[in-house]
Amino acid sequence: MPRHVSRYRVQLYDVNAFGELGAATVLRFMQQTASDASAAAGFDVEWYADHGTIWLIRRSTVEYVTPAIYRDELAVHTWVSDIRRVRSRREYELRRIGDDTLIARGVSDWVYVDTASGKPVRAPEELQRGLMPGGVVAQERRPQKPALPPPNAFRTARRVEFAAIDSVVHVNNAHYAVYLEQDLWDALAAHGWTLSPVTSDGLLRARVYDIEYFDAAVYGDQLTDLVWVTNVAADGFRCEHTLERDGRRLLHAVSEWRWAAGALPPALQRAAHALAIV
Repeated sequence: MPRHVSRYRVQLYDVNAFGELGAATVLRFMQQTASDASAAAGFDVEWYADHGTIWLIRRSTVEYVTPAIYRDELAVHTWVSDIRRVRSRREYELRRIGDDTLIARGVSDWVYVDTASGKPVRAPEELQRGLMPGGVVAQERRPQKPALPPPNAFRTARRVEFAAIDSVVHVNNAHYAVYLEQDLWDALAAHGWTLSPVTSDGLLRARVYDIEYFDAAVYGDQLTDLVWVTNVAADGFRCEHTLERDGRRLLHAVSEWRWAAGALPPALQRAAHALAIV
């Protein structure tokens, strides 16, 4: 498959309080690289505007392998591995320039949408051939059945602010990682463990995000966020998340977290168990 590479320098505003590239920024790099790759193939934002269509992300999965830090130069590689009717799968690798260290790998499932109706439409042959010039490949997609929140899921409310809205006038797909992360910090704090950005005795890192988008949140929406734990190990745990609007699910996600210093501190382990399915 033809590969496209976009390059980024990690800026001060890209890193979190621990000096590491944030999960949401990795997703933004992936999204921008996909746009760059499409433009390089002859399908830029103006082409889509002329045709009244747009690609929207249906699902993104990211595995974070090695932390990136301020001033790191990153090469984001992307290629299309599948086009099937109204959907296309694009894969990514983020590598540090210089030593080729793998920072993260990801997959996004994109849906081709008519902007006037908001409904999926079949990608034209011209577009399919342009994105997969070596021959269009279609892969089966395994059906997903998101779990329902358990009674003890931590619940919080939020209002969608203008800063979260992108050029498509909805919450940007990458920004949901900010929501999911904060929901987890709040849930753990409610059960006795509080994140402390000023200490260096350990760090809880996201290792995996698997986010499935069902509908868009827009400016002013009142959302209900739920998070719960499905598995606790010695050095980390697995969570599930749901975002709802008026009782209707907008998003479901799975996240995996690891304590960088080894075994979970006792207070964090107790908080994770308190959020576990009962």
